[in-house]
Amino acid sequence: MINVVNEFLDDLRGGRMTESPVVRVEEGELQGKLVNSPTGKAFYSFQGIPYAKPPIGSLRFKAPQPPEPWEGVRDATLEGNSCAQLDLFFEKKYLGDESCLFLNVYTPNLDGEFLPVMVFIHGGSFRMGSGNSALYGADYLVEKDVVVVTINYRCGPLGFLCLNTPEVPGNAGLKDVVQALRWVKENIKNFGGNSGNITVFGESCGGAIVSLLTASPISKNMFSKAIIQSGIALNHWSYQQTPLENAKALAQELGCESSDVGEVYEFLMTTPVKDMIEAVERLAPIQSIINNDKIMFAPVVEKEFPGVEAFLTEPFIDVLTSGRLAEVPVMVGSTTLEFIFEKESDDLQSYIPSDLQIERNTPESLAIAEKIKSLYFKGNPSSVESLKDKFHLTSDYSINIGIHRYIKYLINNTNKPIYYYKFDYIGELNISGYLPQSLDMKHAGHMDDLAYLFNNDMQKTIEPTPQDVKMRERMLRLWTNFAKCGNPTPDENHYLTVTWLPVTKDNLYYLNLGNELSLGTNPDKEKMEYWESLYSKYYKIWDHPKTNEIEPTSVKIVDQPDGVASTPVQVIEQPEQVKPTPVQNVHQSEDFGINIGKIQEKFENPQNGVDQINLNGNSDKKPRPSNEIKMVQSNNINPKDVIRANDPPEDDLPKNIGVNKFVNFFESLGGKK
Repeated sequence: MINVVNEFLDDLRGGRMTESPVVRVEEGELQGKLVNSPTGKAFYSFQGIPYAKPPIGSLRFKAPQPPEPWEGVRDATLEGNSCAQLDLFFEKKYLGDESCLFLNVYTPNLDGEFLPVMVFIHGGSFRMGSGNSALYGADYLVEKDVVVVTINYRCGPLGFLCLNTPEVPGNAGLKDVVQALRWVKENIKNFGGNSGNITVFGESCGGAIVSLLTASPISKNMFSKAIIQSGIALNHWSYQQTPLENAKALAQELGCESSDVGEVYEFLMTTPVKDMIEAVERLAPIQSIINNDKIMFAPVVEKEFPGVEAFLTEPFIDVLTSGRLAEVPVMVGSTTLEFIFEKESDDLQSYIPSDLQIERNTPESLAIAEKIKSLYFKGNPSSVESLKDKFHLTSDYSINIGIHRYIKYLINNTNKPIYYYKFDYIGELNISGYLPQSLDMKHAGHMDDLAYLFNNDMQKTIEPTPQDVKMRERMLRLWTNFAKCGNPTPDENHYLTVTWLPVTKDNLYYLNLGNELSLGTNPDKEKMEYWESLYSKYYKIWDHPKTNEIEPTSVKIVDQPDGVASTPVQVIEQPEQVKPTPVQNVHQSEDFGINIGKIQEKFENPQNGVDQINLNGNSDKKPRPSNEIKMVQSNNINPKDVIRANDPPEDDLPKNIGVNKFVNFFESLGGKK
């Protein structure tokens, strides 16, 4: 009798966790599952939740739309699709799907405890990745009494194509993230989360996105804290420099014989996704980020259009230096050796940041190259012995200089604490050592800090050492303490043996996360002070364009031998076979270059001009089962027929997008009223 009473009391207190939890959100009911972490603790998992309408058909390249409601109980026990992409590190194959706007929620309690919420934004060079549990299992974080949300967003051209038109102004992938935050803000209370205590955190380009979220007027008030790991919006790879030329180059690579913006739009709207993704890799291989300082499809400074919600219409640095970022506590840092790529050129002038606008082979440029050599290299920079020195230079050039500048600017423009760290731990769980390009170099590299925050598939066969377990516990406590109260070390204990001080104008305090924790000041002081002096001398914020509309005059795809990837789009010569439509001719078309009727006809009659093309990828590709809205069978519920998230929304392609929008589009091409 006593046992029965105790069980009853446990149920009342939420002590007994149900195997098939059901949660109601704004769109309908979700059934999740009860799972156990590697340490045996139980928590609730809800996966594959649609936070927006499928961005397919006429919604390709567009800003996300709110999700549609469903009847009955939706199965939320399987993850949704990742964005269409190429797996560039392991199997080199195409994966994912165009319909990918799903998120996952993991929570230790559904009973209204209003726990802190942590929303993670994955990295992947704006072209790949997902928030799914293969890399980002929330098991260990949830054990610390936080609700964890991981999201997918559109990557590559699907998320970052920009035509400077009202229809495709750019940053669709960033707007996906904002839509996910809106969904979390509205629904997380039903999962035991506190919508007033949301921390956004991300790594690599996910870190850059977090920093951009603090600058965007449409996302500033959606979170209360930010954690930025190994990437910032000041890094050279964090924005797209020539979006119109990149869009035209992509279309040309795929066979479009016009460089007219309207025709490019029509062409790409009906191009198989797989073809687009593979074309991007031919045009801009992943290594080009290091070699050419460019990323083909990434965030842009949007042109403003009446009635069109923009993510960001001015450069990030303008918002940063004017003190208009979100007033939230920030944690920011990097790993010891972020990248072990090296530039193809041995000329150290190639490491002079392009935004300093220093002409090559001038006395100034050559002197800077000599100073770089003396700061980073003990011997010949081209020798094998100097390889690690070159990797340190590459890491500073790609990540650390931007983070250092960000902290220096931010500290003068906020009263909120800024916590700076360096991850310097080398253990069995480090991810970088398992990547094919690791060169068997033992180091704390890019993504290695994530291995101590998330459970991932690569760790399944690894036996962590006692020191690894200790480091994981330290990382988890630091990150979740910050999410809970804005202070990563509210008290000292066995794991957190030091008090992490925020940076001040006088002291650049940082926490070194090594075998032991230690507090220091001014990491890489001599190097960072030199880069800072270069920016003080040469960087003039007013010399940099305030929009993304300054483009090269033309595009050239450089022919390469078979098997060699095309070079990134930076050459200013147009192939003879591509004849751009003169701007004055655009005015003669009643739709200013975008033939809406023609596109509508293609969607309604695929046989007309889209022979054998499946608009969501190759015609032989079948949607993943997890992309279905599966209704849970119940004696009390009559589920509807299965609805595929891939099914194009009905009649959402406007037949008349409005005279004002056409005029704005015309003006964006340089036309006159």
